Amino acid sequence: MAAFAIPDDITLGGRSLTAAQKVEAQLLLDAAASWIRDRKPDIAPDDPNAKLVSIQVVKAALASEPYLGLSSYSKTVGEVTRSGTLAHPGQFLVFTDFHKELLGIPFRAGPAWSFKVGDY
Repeated sequence: MAAFAIPDDITLGGRSLTAAQKVEAQLLLDAAASWIRDRKPDIAPDDPNAKLVSIQVVKAALASEPYLGLSSYSKTVGEVTRSGTLAHPGQFLVFTDFHKELLGIPFRAGPAWSFKVGDY
């Protein structure tokens, strides 16, 4: 199935993507669409929220690529000091609770079963 957005929908810093970034963006958009459809199979192919979520997660992934896997990064100007803290190595597309809420995907755990009153 097709992605919800196309690479031309994404800009970084107000600029269009390079040819190489467009290729990567298409792969990421396809992965985002697959993630969304796995969790919400009945979603419409032109769902505007799915398009927005796809663009946001792919844009964040492209913008943060140099810092992939780091939860924080700092660079000191003057003396060359760089540091980073590893958080989730390999995590590229990040779907937040806000994204899940936009898509109508449950993001809070619910009870898997219940007990009858007095049956415990």
